[in-house]
Amino acid sequence: MTGDVRIAATASILPPAVVSNRDVGERLIAGIAPGDPQAEEKIAKTRARVFDIEKKTGLRERRFFDPREMPLDVGVALLEKLMHGRDYGALDAIIVSSSSAHGFPGTSQQIVGAIRSRHPALGNPFVLDIGSNACTGFMYALAVGSSLVRAMGYRQVACLAIEFSSRCISYTPQAFATSTLFGDAAAAMLLTGDDAGIARIKSLRASSLIEDDAATALIKGSGMHVSRPAREVQEDVRWYMAGPPVALGAIRILVEEIERYKARGERIDWLIPHQANLTRIMIPACEKAGLPVARMLSSFAETGNTSSAGIPLLFDRLVRGSEARRGDQVLMVGFGASFSIGSALIVLEDVPLST
Repeated sequence: MTGDVRIAATASILPPAVVSNRDVGERLIAGIAPGDPQAEEKIAKTRARVFDIEKKTGLRERRFFDPREMPLDVGVALLEKLMHGRDYGALDAIIVSSSSAHGFPGTSQQIVGAIRSRHPALGNPFVLDIGSNACTGFMYALAVGSSLVRAMGYRQVACLAIEFSSRCISYTPQAFATSTLFGDAAAAMLLTGDDAGIARIKSLRASSLIEDDAATALIKGSGMHVSRPAREVQEDVRWYMAGPPVALGAIRILVEEIERYKARGERIDWLIPHQANLTRIMIPACEKAGLPVARMLSSFAETGNTSSAGIPLLFDRLVRGSEARRGDQVLMVGFGASFSIGSALIVLEDVPLST
């Protein structure tokens, strides 16, 4: 990628409701069918497995949105937080990534309809929802948004990640391995072609590692029920991940992306990987690539896997924290369904931000 595209603003929203490992375990137990002859055995096994979640993954807790909150509500709040004090008349595109909110009209379209009365300066923005890449969705949104700024002269592009993962998982003991990993969150970046900003996108790539048709079956799921939180997620549409093959593929992707940038002579001051699994993916990948784990940013222990929202959430934290320094280089690496890949090297400029 050539040309200067900058990140002008960031924002994030974490739900206030904290769900512990024990809490989510009890939700899975509540999903056991009445009269199940193996109920006592399933209850005992589930409660025993709950104690191993933190040891095996690094996860202590996650956040869930309130059942009364909808993707549109969170999307509007996130965009207004991102655009605070800015000109809506210059907002030329809104791109929403979400593994958990699918269908049409898309969330990006609904946001435009909902905010127009409050922000009449808003014109007729490009709108797009990205969902099929699952956890890589935000990195693909960043790639599309950067292209709109660079190639088409768009003035401001809002890239939003809105994830209601808690409404896409199955609350039964059979789904333990997947359903205990996920949490909810929303985060965003505002892209611009201006000469000044929080950070500059130095390099960006979007790709995939689909080596055969088996890769497309390793991560599956639907997000059609997110606006109906009371409806039970059926087995055939619940989120599913094939644990070991997914972990091996994720480690490979992370290592290869780190080595790709190192081979070009790039300095990596901070690594922000997709928040998939701390002990089985992120830490092993850093060790294998020779990158100090202290250089890796992670929220996984307290947020779980927030799908496409994990990377922008951590970037928002970084630029508002005390450790960020002007000139630091941040490598973001996303990976998701069918081993889609997105990475970006970001150079910090006007940081840290005031909170």
